[in-house]
Amino acid sequence: MAENIFYAVLTGGALGLLFDFLRLPRLIFNDKFFFDFLFWIVSAFTVFCYLLIFNNGSIRMIYLLFILLGFLLVLFTLGYVTKPLHIAIAKKLKKWAKSFKKVLQKLYNILYNIKANIETLMKKKFKGGKNGKGSRKEE
Repeated sequence: MAENIFYAVLTGGALGLLFDFLRLPRLIFNDKFFFDFLFWIVSAFTVFCYLLIFNNGSIRMIYLLFILLGFLLVLFTLGYVTKPLHIAIAKKLKKWAKSFKKVLQKLYNILYNIKANIETLMKKKFKGGKNGKGSRKEE
């Protein structure tokens, strides 16, 4: 029984670490629904596997409470330490992503203008013949 409770707390701690790990992408992408849904799917599968392995699939409230205890232990200890760190990293990554996006847009505009200039030069040098095939303009 003590071993099962230990593993229940350990499972809850692992779920707490997963929740803490998913906090950074949630802050970066501003998509709480997807990452929360992903967490709940993984946690449901993990708790199901725990109950199947250690309790032959029968649900006992004491194991669920110790899983919750392990989750809350990690959330209220490590979570308080890492939350400001995740917020700071997310702000820097968002700022970096905005500047990177501006650089990519400028490169795209340059390449688009070069392509447009080449197309206009090609239209001036060649004129359309029959069947859409171009013939060289004689000067």
